This record gives sequence, structure tokens and C-alpha cells, in this order.
Amino acid sequence: MKKHKQEDVSDWMEEARELAKAEKELQIEKWVIISIEYQSKDCRRIVLFRYDLPRELYEKYRWVIRWRQSKYQCLYPREYIQVYHSYYDKRTGLKTDFNSCLSRLASSKAQITIAKRKEQEYLSYQKQNNLFFDENTDEDLVKFRKKLKKKEENYNLLYLNIQNAVREHNAHKCLIGSDAQSYLT
Repeated sequence: MKKHKQEDVSDWMEEARELAKAEKELQIEKWVIISIEYQSKDCRRIVLFRYDLPRELYEKYRWVIRWRQSKYQCLYPREYIQVYHSYYDKRTGLKTDFNSCLSRLASSKAQITIAKRKEQEYLSYQKQNNLFFDENTDEDLVKFRKKLKKKEENYNLLYLNIQNAVREHNAHKCLIGSDAQSYLT
């Protein structure tokens, strides 16, 4: 249960694998809205082109966005052409930016999975190598379980917040005339 001062690359890789698995279990569909635009003299934003793509497709064909930006820069040489990106989950409509609710939920789920695995490894090692090991009196294990319980409570609270945000998002979609489906289970 001791934490090393310097983490291994394998720890980082394990966390990345668990994060990807958590995103898959939570059914997060990563999409991106790309807007190519400029600001007019009267401070209005003029949208020249807009993409709504799966994130993998955008990562594969970034050159198309750069090419289109260059094309519009040639068409409007006096304007500063800007490209804006907005990352979101297609299923829920919520943002997937850094430190967003969905990314924190997936990260929390991955951390809980890793912590449970570490707990099982610790228990199996102690049961095999320590004759006097008792789960209820081991200070490190008791402390670890309290922290794990707190993480699970935070995960459940965050999950409820996301469900409420999805309900609000779907209600907003109904108000603006789009057909909104309930994605909540």
C-alpha cells in the first residue's frame, strides 16, 4: 500500500488502459465541432464553415481542417481566420474537455478499478506471506478502504450530477424543437 515517490511508466500505461475501458463502459462517444470563422469590423463572428465529426476522424484528417483554413485565409486575406474546437459526447451532449464532468467520471471509475485491483494484490500477498495478518486491524488497509469508500461516494455523486445535466440538456433540446431521446437508464 506504500506509494513510490517516482511512478513507473507502467503505472501510467495501466491508468490509460483503465481510462479507455471506463470510457467504453460509460459509452462515451467522443465527437468534435470545428468552426472556421473570423470576426468582422463590427465585432460579429462570421462562421465560414462548420464540421461535426467523430474525434477519431478529426485526428486522422487534421490536414483537411488546415487546408480549409488556408483556403479561407486566401479568400479573406485581410481577416484573421480562426479555428475553434468544441469536444463533446454525442450520446449525452455534454462536453468532454479537460476537467469536465464526463472526463472526471471516467477518470474516477478508472482510479477505483485500479485501487480495487491493488487492494486484491495486497490482500493476496499478505495472506500468503504474513501469518499474523488480519484485514480488520491492518492500519494501511483500513486507511486505504476509507479512501476507496470516499472515492466511490464521490463517483456516485458525480454520476447523479451527470444524469441531471443530461436531463437538463435533453429538456433544452425539446424546447428548441429537436427530438430529444432519453439516454438515461
